[in-house]
Amino acid sequence: MQFPRKVMSITELVNECGMPRYTLECMAHAEGQKCAFRRPGGRKIYFDTEKLGKQLEKYAVR
Repeated sequence: MQFPRKVMSITELVNECGMPRYTLECMAHAEGQKCAFRRPGGRKIYFDTEKLGKQLEKYAVR
């Protein structure tokens, strides 16, 4: 999956890419995940879109 930017917040992914918010929040809070993070002092959750794409491919049903 192609994303417009390298780092995007949950809100940006929902509005620009049409991804479900619930799915992103579940992925961000999953134990051992490596694609989501918070910047120091921030409340927003951000995703590294390269790692997110790999994670989505891993869970894709083929």
